[in-house]
Amino acid sequence: MLTLSHTFQMFLAQPTFAARTRESYAEDLAPLMRALGEAPISALTSHVATDFLAAQEHLAASTYNRRFAALRSFVRWLQDQSFMESDPLEGLRCRPLRPLPSRALNAESVEARLRTIQDTRDRALFWLIYEGGLRVNETLSLNIEDIDWTERSIRLHGKGDRLRDMFFSRDVSKLLAKYLKTRGDPTSGPLFVTHRKARAPRYADLSADGYARLSYRQADTLWKHYTPDWDLLQLRHTAISVRAANSYTEVDLKRFSGHQSLRSLERYIADNREAAKRKAREWERRQRSQ
Repeated sequence: MLTLSHTFQMFLAQPTFAARTRESYAEDLAPLMRALGEAPISALTSHVATDFLAAQEHLAASTYNRRFAALRSFVRWLQDQSFMESDPLEGLRCRPLRPLPSRALNAESVEARLRTIQDTRDRALFWLIYEGGLRVNETLSLNIEDIDWTERSIRLHGKGDRLRDMFFSRDVSKLLAKYLKTRGDPTSGPLFVTHRKARAPRYADLSADGYARLSYRQADTLWKHYTPDWDLLQLRHTAISVRAANSYTEVDLKRFSGHQSLRSLERYIADNREAAKRKAREWERRQRSQ
């Protein structure tokens, strides 16, 4: 007899899933598997699905919807594999989401603060995040061989292991080159590493000379040292908001940010005062010229 737990492991083993996707699905559906993992597939009924989702109602809408999406993905896979004919999620819906407010900072203040950073690694790291509007984990997962110095571009592995290219300026190119020169100009391995060699090299993601890849926690601690009142995520928010206010279309913003949904960009577009001001002035000039 195939159990829910067994088929769930088959579902997670799909080669198209990124490691983080597997971890997220396993975490989101863990309560369901604990309760019904040893039961047959037929135990996943509409009543069970409704009860499972009802138990998630106290969570934020985004978390609830993520767990709903995980269950929906599993159910669709069961149907595709002919393990299930009915749809236990029929009639159930995601919860509506409110667009999150932008957490962007004043761009001039951010750039002034970045210019005060003297450490070559930290300066290159935070300027790269800011200029590319990158997610922190995207940046920290970069390898030196991901950089195309001729094109001044970087191949990024974004959410869901989606690939996109980020194009950086000559100034950032100089910062990266200066930082790598302090490391002896390596040509492969982690781009951003710790200043001290790893204490447990068997478990660390290492450069050729034994330095570990910089972690999110370490990068966040560094950023708080330079900017106690700001958090690291605000670098990305600011970069996207600045472009939203300066003629980037929604398609441009999707390409720049790596967001797959225009809804995700609403926080940068809907309440962007500078963008609204710019459009109003452009309209005013057109009306005067007629």
